[in-house]
Amino acid sequence: MADRETVIGVETRISGEIRGDEDLLVKGRVDGKIQLSQVLTVDKGAIVQADVDVKSLLVAGTLVGNIVASEGVRLQASARVVGDLASPRVMMEAGAAYRGRVDMGDIEAARAAVAARPVTRPTAVPAARERPAPPRVAAPPKSAVLAKPASKLAVPGERGSAAPSAPPVFPRVAGAVGGAAPAWAKKKVRRR
Repeated sequence: MADRETVIGVETRISGEIRGDEDLLVKGRVDGKIQLSQVLTVDKGAIVQADVDVKSLLVAGTLVGNIVASEGVRLQASARVVGDLASPRVMMEAGAAYRGRVDMGDIEAARAAVAARPVTRPTAVPAARERPAPPRVAAPPKSAVLAKPASKLAVPGERGSAAPSAPPVFPRVAGAVGGAAPAWAKKKVRRR
């Protein structure tokens, strides 16, 4: 760890490219590209969406982007990382999540590929690409309102109900002929 350390606070968001010769501790959010000659630490709860080229990397938060570390990478249990990783040493604690390729060979080739990539800055979504709001549902027309509300519904079998007590009607079963059970419902009885 170097003598000096820069801290990006929890409420801070940086978009663009960060270069430096001292340690960097990210507690907030960084979008773009990070190039350091020292240690980058992504704290728990921090979000880094950038290509990273550093000496050493310690991740406890979320990092999305390609990683090149000349000494080593350590992913703590709370780390969530998506992207290709190139480093001679990779340590991953139980519980850490990683999706991408790991290259523990030619670090300089990986560094050249990351350096050649342009910085992508987040852009606002143009209004033409936004999805339109769903149409509003119109209220039912007033003419559809019932003229007389029903005072009391007649329930079969209830005392004082005007409706006669009739047996319930069940739907017909497919394949039933004249009330007979379908072939699959017939049970064979074995006689001994």
